[in-house]
Parts: sequence; C-alpha cells; structure tokens
Amino acid sequence: MPSFTFSHVALLTSGLVAQVAHGYTQVNVGSIFMNKNIDPIVFPGSYSKSHLHSFFGSDAVTANTNTSAELQAGCTNVENPNDLSVYWVPTLLYKNGDKQEPVPLSRFSAYYSLGDTPAEVPIPQNLRMVAGNAGAKTAADMVEAAHSEWFCENGGGGAADANGFPSSTCNTHLQQLLYFPNCVNEQTLETAYKAGQPGNYKACPAGMKAMPQLRFSIRYDLRKVLPNGWSGTAPIQLACGNAFCSHGDFINGWTEESAKNMVATTTTKHSFQAVEGSLGKNGAKPTCKSADAEPDKGTSDFAESVSLMSKRSVPAMGWISRNRFARA
Repeated sequence: MPSFTFSHVALLTSGLVAQVAHGYTQVNVGSIFMNKNIDPIVFPGSYSKSHLHSFFGSDAVTANTNTSAELQAGCTNVENPNDLSVYWVPTLLYKNGDKQEPVPLSRFSAYYSLGDTPAEVPIPQNLRMVAGNAGAKTAADMVEAAHSEWFCENGGGGAADANGFPSSTCNTHLQQLLYFPNCVNEQTLETAYKAGQPGNYKACPAGMKAMPQLRFSIRYDLRKVLPNGWSGTAPIQLACGNAFCSHGDFINGWTEESAKNMVATTTTKHSFQAVEGSLGKNGAKPTCKSADAEPDKGTSDFAESVSLMSKRSVPAMGWISRNRFARA
C-alpha cells in the first residue's frame, strides 16, 4: 500500500496519533530562510539540476555541504541554538498572475520521536537522509514507510484531489507530515526504517541501531494568497510536481552533546522533553539573522529553476528513502 493512503483519519481512528505523541522532542521554525534550486545530497555542487527547495535551519548550507561541522559554523533560525541541522523540502507554490510563487509558511516543526521504542544511539554527526520519492507521480510510486500525507488542520479539505492535495478549502492551515528513517549503521551511515509503522515499530534491520526518528510537520497558510478558497483541484503544486513527489532532506547539525542528550530522554520519558546543551535552551529565539551563504549562485525564482533544469542530462528523480548509503 503506498504511503499516500496512510491518511490522517486512519491515524486518528487507529489511535496511532496518541502513541506517536508519547516521548518526543520538538524544534520549531517560524520562517523559511531561503528558497533555492540546490540540493547538496542529490545534486552536490550543482546550481542548475535541482528543483526549487525551501530551507530551514543552518544558513551555512550550500550546494556542496557534506558535514555537521560546516553547518555548526552557521546561523540557525531554529528555536533551539543547539540544533544547527538543515532541513529542506520542495517549495510549495501557488499561482499569482502569471507567476508561481511560494505559499506562505505558518510553521515548520521537526519532531524527534522518543517514546515508541527507545533510541539506542544518537543521530550521528554527518548523517544525511532523504524521506520520500522526488520522482513519484502517483500514489503507487511513493515510499510507504515515509507516510507522507497532506490534510487540513482544524477541518475542511474534503477528499484528496487527483494531485493528492485536499480538494476543498482548509479551515485554517494546510499541513504535511513526513517520516524519516529511524535506524542507522554508525560506521557506514546507511539508514533504514524499522519494521512496522509509527506507534507499533519493531526491530531495526541487522547491523543497524535505533536512533530518534525525525518527522516533519509543516503548516502552510493559504488564506491570504487564496482568499476565495477552492473546490475541486487545489490551485497549488510542489516544485517537483504533485503531492505524490513530496519528500524531505536533512543533514544533521545537532551538537554532539545535545544529540547524546536527546537519546538520554528516550529511556524513561513519555511526553515532551526539551533537548538542551551548552549553546542554550530549547525554545530560545534566534539571535542572528539567517541569510543565503551563496547569494550570487543559483536562483530563488521557480520559472528560472525550471528553465535551468530543462538543460540537464540527468534523470529528474531524486533519491528514495529506502536502505542506502548516505556518507559523503
């Protein structure tokens, strides 16, 4: 069964939401600091092969970023100074006249699930991960374990349209959820999902250990840009295509100290636990101003990014979040 069919309603009725909510930490971001056509995991070094992405976290990220240390030298817009990770997703767009422009963000949250089964090891330094399939065009192409879904927060939305988005106006925010691998080989940095599903995970594959599971929760606010709402096909798209191509990327930038502290909370805690470290407390607002580290390279314009991609000689598909090596 493709992950798209793992619906928010199914989560609620099965009780999995309640289980997943036990034992976790969370970091919030109030804004996108950069929209840009780079992807240092899938297309390292390129400023013409990637579709447009929206970035959160450490602004030290460039098309060539490989390590946690590089990110830890930057400024983060995450509300936890110990988390200098970088998180990115394909840019969500709406039509404004003749242009496709980014949909305003309400909030990006990175959850690290701690209560399903205890984590055995910290998220390793230099770990890079992708969740989802950037080349998916139908629900059948999606990665089931990523459990990607789009729904309306606080009601509305109706059934999914042909593109996988809600078919009618959201009462408040449009929300996306996306789950990342939760097992890792500490030597090779290969990642994988545990057997089972959220709320009922089982063992990691042989040779791997459990780490805190990253989950994206992204809320978009369409009310100002689409004040009349919609009925039928949602007037939005991702930079990679329809909702089925939803995916997320992550390069770990948590300090080693705070990453270890995150694991410690998994042994006995069963509710939200702040992960802190020597750089400050969870929830602290950013004290620096994030900015594009390479403002003269690449583009933030969707049409230009599409034009640049048309000249490339590589497949459009990005990495898929199955077992794979992620070491630089």
